[in-house]
Amino acid sequence: MDERPNKEAGKLRSNFACGYDRAEAPPKLEEILSRVSVRDVIAFGATCSTYHQLSLSSSLWRRLCHRQATGTQQPSAAPPNDWRRTAILKYSQGLQMQRLGSGWSRTPRWCRSGGPSVSLAVVPPLALGYRRSLPTRDHLLLFDYQGTVFLLRNAATSSLRGHMTWRRAARHAVLCQNAKDFAVDPRSDNSFRQYIYVLVSRTNSGAEAVPPSWPGAPSSAGGGLTPPRCDCVEVYQQDTSQRVFRMTFHPSLTFIQLRITGSEVNRVLLLLTDTGKVYSLSVNETQLNTPRSYTVQLALKEISISLPHLPIAQVHSSYSSVLYLTGEGSVYLEVHSVGVYRQFIGTQQDYDPHDIHTPLPLSLPYKVVKCSLGLSHLCLLDDCGRVFMQGSNRYGQLGTGDKIDRGEPTEVVLSMTPVEVWCGLNHSLALLQGESGVKEVQGCGCGGGRRLPGCSKGSAVFIKLNIKVPRTARSLCASKDCLFLLCCHDIAEPPLFRCPPPVKEEESEVARDERERLIWQLAQLRECESLRRKVDILRWAVQRHMTINPAHREFLVQALIAIRPVSDEPSGQS
Repeated sequence: MDERPNKEAGKLRSNFACGYDRAEAPPKLEEILSRVSVRDVIAFGATCSTYHQLSLSSSLWRRLCHRQATGTQQPSAAPPNDWRRTAILKYSQGLQMQRLGSGWSRTPRWCRSGGPSVSLAVVPPLALGYRRSLPTRDHLLLFDYQGTVFLLRNAATSSLRGHMTWRRAARHAVLCQNAKDFAVDPRSDNSFRQYIYVLVSRTNSGAEAVPPSWPGAPSSAGGGLTPPRCDCVEVYQQDTSQRVFRMTFHPSLTFIQLRITGSEVNRVLLLLTDTGKVYSLSVNETQLNTPRSYTVQLALKEISISLPHLPIAQVHSSYSSVLYLTGEGSVYLEVHSVGVYRQFIGTQQDYDPHDIHTPLPLSLPYKVVKCSLGLSHLCLLDDCGRVFMQGSNRYGQLGTGDKIDRGEPTEVVLSMTPVEVWCGLNHSLALLQGESGVKEVQGCGCGGGRRLPGCSKGSAVFIKLNIKVPRTARSLCASKDCLFLLCCHDIAEPPLFRCPPPVKEEESEVARDERERLIWQLAQLRECESLRRKVDILRWAVQRHMTINPAHREFLVQALIAIRPVSDEPSGQS
């Protein structure tokens, strides 16, 4: 993103200062706007209604697209909004990386000399807006809005002083096109991410033709049978980028999301359809390199069988657990291990090892819009911007201020509006945004290995970390040695929060005095040794201070009189 001053932008500002009439635009204004940056065009469009209408011109954004998105394939007659969205996606995309732990020590010294703590990944010329990024053992995966999965490779580059510097994501290559989603091993250790699973849509010329009315079938001008377009899962080896396995599904099944869970010998693929159904199949990764063909069984998950009326909107997975988010905002948790069950729920009494696929509803009376699932804790984000944590809190990774595990969602108050949350192995990160648009990263939990920059001792509450955050950052993730901030802005994306978070009303002076009197009465009650005296103090507090229904107050007072002992003093004393 170019922040340097632009001569054309200065010329346009001078035109504004001359006082042009709103009804009469300056000469060649559109030509001048097409030569400035996207940021300047948006800023000029916010000055008045006339320039705002001009800033939405289709021909203007088309010129900007051709000037900066040279590698992006654009349709010849795109709708006006598409040109503007394309230019903003291209302008705002970026990936910032910040070194964290000791993982860089494995890199040779000659490669590490002069390496910056904060760096930017190489930008593939064909990329159009970044949607997701995930690190693997040797590379970094990048997924854009065109359905292309890029493989960013590490390389040794020469600095300005002639020193060799080891740079992450310095070279790029296209791994797969026409992709819908991708997944890797969900564990936090990147050494387990040997294979990359990509959900793609392909034309299956070898299969029988299908009617155009079938889901996923391409349109046909003649109205006859068309070659089917099938969804496939292609498996790539991450070190060689070679495809080693491919699974093709029936054209009637259309999938939109892919997640994986389990170990290498029993890898479970979770596939979410466009109708909200979840299917699963098992793969043995140790046999993927063996050249052979076999059939895998696609089965409907228990949550889609037991709750057929609830379509699933999102699926999140960890090594031994799965989190389902429905379209209505309710959350269901599926746990496959007794130890993880105890950490999430707080007890193992109701755990049934023979029925591990039954989903457990999480009691939360709010609509959840975003989730993050770690190995032993999770984070939920509702449509009002409230954050709820649940699970193991051994290192303070829930941000509740203590180290007590939570068996149900517990609200955690943050100082700014959350944009994204991420659950690591034993720490949590939150990308937050202030009212002015400035963003920062806060974290809690274990600070070992520089997981929390600026807080090596860790923290039981969310605190601001020493991380430089761009204004266009939209998501984050981390590995042992690096934190990744994905930057992109999509104007077509609806707002995440539908309603503002509830604001607590300031307590009045009368209510404050009432609270202080009740606190004093409670202190007197605790210091009193006589049970009779305790009942009298409680009855007096109910009569004088508690604003409850009169009938309820009378009942409570009479009940206290009935249970009040005649005397609890020892015999012989008055």
